[in-house]
Amino acid sequence: MDAATRDPVDELIAAESPHADSVWVLGRPSLMHMAEGRVAAWADDCRDLADIPEAIRLNPLTAGDVSDSPVVWMGLPASLDELDELLGTLWRILGPDAHVVAGGRIKHMSRSMNDVAARWFNEVHASLGVRKARVLHFSSPRQRPAITGTWPRTNTVNGLTIRAHGGVFHTAGVDAGTSLLLDYLDAIAADVHSDAVDLGCGNGVISAHLARLLPQATIHATDVSWQAIDSTHLTAQANQLDIVTHWCDGLVDIPNESVDVVVTNPPFHRGTAQDHAPTLAMLADAARVLRPGGTLWCVYNNHLPWASHVQRTVGPTHQVVRNRRYTVIRTVRR
Repeated sequence: MDAATRDPVDELIAAESPHADSVWVLGRPSLMHMAEGRVAAWADDCRDLADIPEAIRLNPLTAGDVSDSPVVWMGLPASLDELDELLGTLWRILGPDAHVVAGGRIKHMSRSMNDVAARWFNEVHASLGVRKARVLHFSSPRQRPAITGTWPRTNTVNGLTIRAHGGVFHTAGVDAGTSLLLDYLDAIAADVHSDAVDLGCGNGVISAHLARLLPQATIHATDVSWQAIDSTHLTAQANQLDIVTHWCDGLVDIPNESVDVVVTNPPFHRGTAQDHAPTLAMLADAARVLRPGGTLWCVYNNHLPWASHVQRTVGPTHQVVRNRRYTVIRTVRR
């Protein structure tokens, strides 16, 4: 890749980094080939993780103390909660020589990122902007950080304990779309004879409700995010529920014609970028995993064209409810 086509965020992170014998790349696998010396790397999204050799994968949220004091190269997450959990983890495991070089597009950065970093590090400063990109430096860990709470977060909603990492949609809460979908939980459960899948499970609130209501059924939960899968596992554990989790892209781990119901509040962003293509593909794939006559239950923002898409790719579609912001549909697999 020549200089003209390299990502400006990657170039700036590498250029701004202090020299180090060891580099830990988080969230931007494209940076691995720009690092010298020993390299470890991690990506929360399994689609990005595929680009990282297994031998160098190191998940910061499960790592113990890191003894070789690597410089951390990372992409700035969209969520301030995710940034807080990650920087708190790095503060704990890297020790007093920690230095984090975090980059992003200027349009996706905010002063609040500096404020979050200042809870954990005494030295927080920004580079000059270059080609619409900027880098933040975090160093000199605080002796007494300004901790605002521990991660994963815990919350109780309608008698269900939810546990979630900072990078999970709506963290340990229930967003308005999911809440509307859960208003029809009894109707969803009535479609389940033996198996159901929570597609894009997030913190596991949908799959946990189904597992609590249907203890004899097998409830699967899938997500591309490791944080989501671990959050769903923690939510299941907190409520003493059995949920089978799959860290995978869409429904690829689910066999053909193997489930009665797919239920989802699907994403339409990947990181900070709006991207409908993965969502359209995974909704269409419901036709493969559903048994004939099985149902897809989906909630989505009113402006999105999901109903016509699943009508074409899965089967007859009925609008269950629509309010000012969200629509719930039920689609029967042909």
